[in-house]
Amino acid sequence: MASRSASARLFAARARRRRLRQVFGVLLGCLAAAGVVALAWLVGWSSVLAVKSVTVSGVSSPLSEEVLELADAPMGTPLARVDTGAIVERVAVLPEAAEVEVRRSWPTTLTIEVTPREPVAAISSGDLWYSVDEAGVLFGESSARPDGLPVLTAPVTAPGADQEPETAVDAAVRAAGVAVLTGLPSSLLDLVDTVDARSEADIRLVLADGTDVRWGTAEDIDRKAEVLLALIADQDGDDPPSGYDVSAPTNPAVTR
Repeated sequence: MASRSASARLFAARARRRRLRQVFGVLLGCLAAAGVVALAWLVGWSSVLAVKSVTVSGVSSPLSEEVLELADAPMGTPLARVDTGAIVERVAVLPEAAEVEVRRSWPTTLTIEVTPREPVAAISSGDLWYSVDEAGVLFGESSARPDGLPVLTAPVTAPGADQEPETAVDAAVRAAGVAVLTGLPSSLLDLVDTVDARSEADIRLVLADGTDVRWGTAEDIDRKAEVLLALIADQDGDDPPSGYDVSAPTNPAVTR
């Protein structure tokens, strides 16, 4: 009897421990679930981690102020619920912006990083001047010619809501002119004042001394540049030519 009584007590103790472990397990599960719910509320719905500030990097004032205006960041919205893609789309319409990235900077800041376009030429439209990047995009409207940039003469539709959409032909002609500009070696680019893109097949250069160069298409840039530099170096300073033709680099010509 004593042996059975001891066994019963041992069995009962083990059963109590199992029940306690089950209770503790349930309590821990409830606490974990409550923690997840509280964290989700804190991140997604509370004002603790809401947008309180917006920073702009990559561009300086006043362009940064224009970025902020276009971004129209939802101040007071929980940072986790901000549609960063929509902000990117709004800021990307800025002509000066080549790329836009929006990041959440916890706990309460949105960071807008703008990669500005790099100008390779200047182009005019009426009384206004624009910079042009290597993709042929116009930006940086100004009433004066941008300093230090060669001029690209090409078909252009200036940015603006009241303008007709640019034609594919005009865009292609300007792109061809930009391709020549960006492909010229620095030794030749330093001599160029203007690139005149009349068509994709008729691109011309005007050197800083006023000499005209018939360039042709945007193909064989390296070969044409090599031939043109050789022709320039071979000229007698007492009888400067009025123009060069390297449109067919295997058969160049000099005009007196």
